Amino acid sequence: MTATKLHVHTSPLGLNNRELLISKLKDADTALSEYCFANLYLFRDKHDYQIVDSDGYTYLSGLSYNGEHYIMPLENLEKCSENYIESLKNLVRSESYQCIFPIPEKWLRFFPENDYRIEYIEDDSEYIYQKEKLADYPGRKLSKKRNLVSQFLREHDPEIRKIDKDSMKDILSLLQLWQCRSGQEMGDSDYNACIDGLKLYNELGLSGALFLADGEPSGFVMGEYAGESSYVIHFAKGNIEKKGIYQYMFQAYVREFCDEARIINLEQDMGMEGLRKTKRSYQPDRMLHKYRIYPKV
Repeated sequence: MTATKLHVHTSPLGLNNRELLISKLKDADTALSEYCFANLYLFRDKHDYQIVDSDGYTYLSGLSYNGEHYIMPLENLEKCSENYIESLKNLVRSESYQCIFPIPEKWLRFFPENDYRIEYIEDDSEYIYQKEKLADYPGRKLSKKRNLVSQFLREHDPEIRKIDKDSMKDILSLLQLWQCRSGQEMGDSDYNACIDGLKLYNELGLSGALFLADGEPSGFVMGEYAGESSYVIHFAKGNIEKKGIYQYMFQAYVREFCDEARIINLEQDMGMEGLRKTKRSYQPDRMLHKYRIYPKV
């Protein structure tokens, strides 16, 4: 295939794009976390997100964790025009971008294998759980989670507060504590993104809760609803001195704050072995792969 000369205009992703993108991302109806505006905005610098206008259509470009420059559709490929899909394909053929990403499995039929190479990286794949699994920790494999919740409830008097302006100071203190204990540099962790999320909590449409043990702030969770009746948990930070805090937070949060969700997305592990082990320990029901589409020469 020959490269196509295109007229493309790009601009950095900003809050001014919120109304346009929220509508498009909702219509995309996928549980992938990249199709949440808050997630895009909070990690805009890390991935160099740019709004791309080409042929009268709007896309997003970004830089993956492994350094690939990609183009991302902002329309539901099952509902959009053929021209939108063809323009997307022209962009990746133009050699301005290395691949189309992230593509959910249900859209793969638009990229025939004769013309495209289709791959995914395990580090990108997201952990998906039926809501009932985190709400109840059923079965033998999750018995340790149930036991940790029971121990937490025996040893502490818990309280849950919906995040509001009065709880921000406590949450910032918890975030600072988590960062100090994480062993990561601030630029390498999600600390800065979480700070931005707290500052723009209402503007980004986030929801969340502060968890207290015996009156002491001990953890918090923040996330948002996404497509396919999913809820994506973007941030979960707890004081590990309170044994069982994470197991209790996930269970209580899902029970009390995810009424409209059918599935819970705990996002990817980015190849971090500790994070991978933790997320696998909750027995995901499936992995949501983020496919990369490369044009064949």
